Amino acid sequence: MSAAGGNVTTKMLGDAGEHYALSQFTFAGKPASKMPDGWTGYDLAVESGQGLVRVSVKTRSETASWKAGSWFIFDERLECDWLVFLFLPVNVAVRSWVVPFSVAREFGNKPLPTRKDPHNRDVSFAKLNREPLARYENNWGLSP
Repeated sequence: MSAAGGNVTTKMLGDAGEHYALSQFTFAGKPASKMPDGWTGYDLAVESGQGLVRVSVKTRSETASWKAGSWFIFDERLECDWLVFLFLPVNVAVRSWVVPFSVAREFGNKPLPTRKDPHNRDVSFAKLNREPLARYENNWGLSP
């Protein structure tokens, strides 16, 4: 992926995803604040209406080989309250799913015991587009 002035790095994509989520939460009446870079466990603090919640943002962009990847990966040891999965397609608008952490853990692929990082879960694009995860698309109002 390229942008004016050069290639978009993984860090740039992640930062842009966090800022996108920050604005979408705020536009939905859920004021949010970005945590400092390197903060462990979550990226944003969001006022849910019942107090602050911890939100982790996972961003992917469409590339020539994106279907071969395991999609959105999260470490189940780094508990937060919500996960935001952002997908930046090549020729259409950004798609987003705002999923409770417990639901993502329940429906994410469970790693085999032989996996190098058995604490990492992944959620495929196909799963995000099927029930029950599909109901969390554009869930910026944090409906459980």
